[in-house]
Amino acid sequence: MRPNHTVLFALVSALSGLVVAGCVPRSHHAGGGGGGGTSSMGGCDRDFGETHAAAKLEAFFAATAAWQDAAMGIQRDLVNACQVTGRALGMSDAEMNANGDGIEQLCSTVDTRLRSEIAALRESSHAELQVDARPPHCEVSVNAYADCMAQCEASVDPGQVDITCEGGELRGQCDAQCTGHCAVQVDAACSGTCEGSCEGTCTARNADGSCAGQCDGTCHGSCVVDASASCQGECRGGCSVEFREPYCTGTIRRPSASARCTASCNAHVEAHARCTPGETHVSMSAGLDAEGQARLARVQAAIHDGISQIIGIRTRVERLRTAGAQIVATAPEIPQSAAAVGINAIACATAAAGAVAEASASISVSVNVSVSMSASASASAQ
Repeated sequence: MRPNHTVLFALVSALSGLVVAGCVPRSHHAGGGGGGGTSSMGGCDRDFGETHAAAKLEAFFAATAAWQDAAMGIQRDLVNACQVTGRALGMSDAEMNANGDGIEQLCSTVDTRLRSEIAALRESSHAELQVDARPPHCEVSVNAYADCMAQCEASVDPGQVDITCEGGELRGQCDAQCTGHCAVQVDAACSGTCEGSCEGTCTARNADGSCAGQCDGTCHGSCVVDASASCQGECRGGCSVEFREPYCTGTIRRPSASARCTASCNAHVEAHARCTPGETHVSMSAGLDAEGQARLARVQAAIHDGISQIIGIRTRVERLRTAGAQIVATAPEIPQSAAAVGINAIACATAAAGAVAEASASISVSVNVSVSMSASASASAQ
């Protein structure tokens, strides 16, 4: 989803009169367009008063700063992953930057080389490349969401925040009886469901090639078994006492929350999401000559070391984009709220307008690049 430029323009325009009138200084954004630097919201992490309006603004500013920092960090990670991919293919820095050193140009150049190497492998052998993948995994903190909601709503006890985990499940450490499933990280045989890569025969696989069934061999990833007692790993489902540091693999919701607090808290926890990168392996069973073996080794390294990172980045940036859409939707309310709170809030609202625009543009680029690069792993098996 592209950023809503109409909403962003309206927010900036609403504040521009105050800026031109000399009420507040214009903000200067760090990092330019290259994904470096830090958030332009520096100095807005402050107490704007005891009112509910001030509390909502504080939560919005904190979420916007975290969201912008996360967006810029993702671009840096994506550039690094594209460079790792290119170097694994034997490309020099000059080759990778031949069409420009911006993130889109650099990654596109590397992607073209990778697809060329894959095509050459196919031409040199009648066998297909086999892809074995362990997908990335992201989860957000329930406690962090509850704390954010308590701050934003101003009259809520964090321990009494009524929340649900939609599109996923609650997970965490259970110090008593776990019901549902128990997942333990393994690099060994698994008697339950193997989530990851299977060095052997897997009875069921996900669309990306990862194992999602019983593994007759060695499971690399999570071994998931039915739970009805204590769990020494990660408990998924229910716990007879409160989870210790619970996480949600979907989206956290508080049904009675205001739209602005929902947007702020979702963006805040997604900006700090805990993500585990996946792992992708490529193999070919047919015999290859020395040149073909060398090319296969380059492709294997590029996909395992670089594309695996990019697939993980794609998962994270798409979650961040969804959360950010809520920030963009509530942003037009900010100028009026800031004017009611005071001059310092107006200055931060101006900075927030720029931060939202910059983060939206950065995320849009990162989504496009990560989707294109991730497709290379799938293309290798076609």
